[in-house]
Amino acid sequence: MRVLERRLRRLEEGLLPPAETAESRRVHEIVMDIRRARAARLGIPEPEDVPEPVYRPGVSIGDTIRAGVQRMRERRAVEEVRALL
Repeated sequence: MRVLERRLRRLEEGLLPPAETAESRRVHEIVMDIRRARAARLGIPEPEDVPEPVYRPGVSIGDTIRAGVQRMRERRAVEEVRALL
């Protein structure tokens, strides 16, 4: 039983994201500042700090697929604009 508990604990530790610290938040803010500056320089929309979740309760599979296709088209449009610059 202990072996199983130890394996489960190791599995949980590997699956859970690390706890947010002041240092990790500071690094995240620096990265977001760089992304915002780049977006402003290229004239594209600023990236969101916390993107909306892919899965939303109460949304049908069809709506989820349509939203994914729309996001894919938007990403491709941004990539085309970047390629032209």
